Amino acid sequence: MYLLTWNPKEQQIEASFGGRITRREAIHFAEEFLAIMDQHIEFQVLIDFSTITGMTDCARDILDDCRESAIYSGAEKVTFITRDEREARSMTEQRLQQVMDGRERYISYALTG
Repeated sequence: MYLLTWNPKEQQIEASFGGRITRREAIHFAEEFLAIMDQHIEFQVLIDFSTITGMTDCARDILDDCRESAIYSGAEKVTFITRDEREARSMTEQRLQQVMDGRERYISYALTG
């Protein structure tokens, strides 16, 4: 399950996921995400994964493609809210160059409150 919205005040695409993310759900999300992204030139992306219980490998690949599409379509920054600090640290290490370039940010849900 997910919620996907455009926040005009922040110029930001906001996505919040819950439960287990399946391939089918990821495909549907990607279609909606790309449609919103195509309507905007200057934007940021906020993706909240803090309440998911898991996702299939295929769903993860599709969501990774969405992140790459956002970056190459001009997103100023893509921010991910992770379930915990360990996950935020792991994702930061995997995408260190993009984080150092200021294009991506990974933060723990516990640190957002």
